[in-house]
Amino acid sequence: MSTLNETSSFYKGDDASLFWEMTICQSLGELDSPYMGALQKAATFGDMLLSRLKRSLSIDSNARIVEVGGGYGTLMGRLLNQLPNLKVTMIELSPRFAALQREALTKYPGVSVVEGDVFEVLGQSNFSADLLISNENIGDFPTAEGLLAEEIAGIIDRGTFDGSIKGRVARLIDRYQLPLPEDDRPFAFNLGALEYVEMLKGRTNAAFISEHSADIELKSPWGEFLNPTFTGRPRRIELKGHAEYSIRFGDLERAAVMDGWNVERFPMVELLGVRHDAGARFMAGAECVGNERAEIIHEFLNHVKEYECLILKR
Repeated sequence: MSTLNETSSFYKGDDASLFWEMTICQSLGELDSPYMGALQKAATFGDMLLSRLKRSLSIDSNARIVEVGGGYGTLMGRLLNQLPNLKVTMIELSPRFAALQREALTKYPGVSVVEGDVFEVLGQSNFSADLLISNENIGDFPTAEGLLAEEIAGIIDRGTFDGSIKGRVARLIDRYQLPLPEDDRPFAFNLGALEYVEMLKGRTNAAFISEHSADIELKSPWGEFLNPTFTGRPRRIELKGHAEYSIRFGDLERAAVMDGWNVERFPMVELLGVRHDAGARFMAGAECVGNERAEIIHEFLNHVKEYECLILKR
């Protein structure tokens, strides 16, 4: 029986001592963070992302930016630090995090925080943005579980694309010509993430998306010493208070290209300028690295290696 894995918010945990319960953005939120030791050059996540976006997009100082699931407001705070006149809308499902974002960004008059489901907000007729940011949260979107390739193929052959979970999955696979598994093992499908990308057309001029990848392949120099978990299938990841799924970025990329986007796909390690020197290579692979600082870098390297990013632009 197929099911839908849903989560109640973009929450990834409060315990800052557990790296794997934190976002990468939050881990690199301040320049004195111990995780800066994993980077070639210390810089906050927000500053590095803005620099990367400026190389790909034309970001006006008065641009309309929407961030989905902005957590503590850390990322948007860094963007507003450089571009204080941005017109910002935060879409947040969690009332707790919405309150934290209002408090963190209160000094910027162009910020509004909308409490609600991103799909409902995107579906409003007056929604528009110059840039939409969805950082490290699409793995929380609904994921269809327990699917069988033969059954989905049958729906596609019959063209019975109803509003059921299987009907929605089959419609997306058919529309974007996505591959079905070649065996009879039950599989999971990033239903919410694909429907989200589909909704972006006509609603924003550009988008940044990042998340834990199911199909990342690192190239040199990072691929020489970091080995991501390549499953090719969305993988369930248990976190504090909920579970999420890794994302087949190849599916998102194909859907975006077919919808007319120009797509840039790259690993998070590239965005951040992660170290690849001899010391980093040793710390990434060592079972016991001997001191707290090295252990922190070991954890970071073996977490961030799993993440990918997309920039969609017109």
